[in-house]
Amino acid sequence: MNLLKSEWIKVTTTKSAYWLYGLGLVLALGLAVIIGQFEQSSAGDPIAGAPGGGSDPLFAILGVSVFTVILAWIAAIVAVTGEYRFHTNKATFLAVPSRWPAVVAKTVLFTVMSMVVTAVGVVISLLVAGALSGLDSWTPFSGDGLTYLVRFPVYAALGTLAVMGLAYIMRNAAGTISLFLVWTLALEGMVSLIPRVGQDIAGWMPFANGDFWTQGETARGFITWGEWPAFAWFAAVCVALWVAGLVITLRRDA
Repeated sequence: MNLLKSEWIKVTTTKSAYWLYGLGLVLALGLAVIIGQFEQSSAGDPIAGAPGGGSDPLFAILGVSVFTVILAWIAAIVAVTGEYRFHTNKATFLAVPSRWPAVVAKTVLFTVMSMVVTAVGVVISLLVAGALSGLDSWTPFSGDGLTYLVRFPVYAALGTLAVMGLAYIMRNAAGTISLFLVWTLALEGMVSLIPRVGQDIAGWMPFANGDFWTQGETARGFITWGEWPAFAWFAAVCVALWVAGLVITLRRDA
């Protein structure tokens, strides 16, 4: 508990976490407002039997998947690498020579914070976009909206494990953030372009599997198995990255 309190004091006394979490929620809310107004203005007499373009609540929480989750992960990266940059980790490891409890405490705190911020983003995005669009299906408390309210925070939590593992391995904010963004935003999408084997490899990309479990058929891509095997693979990779970061932290100099 003392380690958790220590990590909490570090978070609440630095501005980066406030800015990153706050910006993630503001951007999600702003996009929800735009989408809600767009749906309202484009509403007309639907063709019989044709579903509306915005009937899926996933459309309303686009800002959460694009901004909130990414910025929450960056906040976790900065929390780890900032200690190496300013050498505050030396004092932490002197107080906790075994090191792993300090790593676990920081991981637990930022995993929970990622879940909370993401859940808040989903709730406010669906409520605001639903109110502006008039779509009853855009609610976080039933149907697909409730599914997203459960799955997005879990996705954010597992991703937090992965990025913190990378941060402990690299110990540099710019390098870790760059690698993470290139991996998630470029590499996983481009690997399918490799001749002959590209599409098979693309089906194994961890964050693509996480997106598929979170967003459903909209994000299936080249994945050939079901949602829960995709979730299991994504979770396994994220945990493996965190364990690798922990092991390296225990074995090398502070």
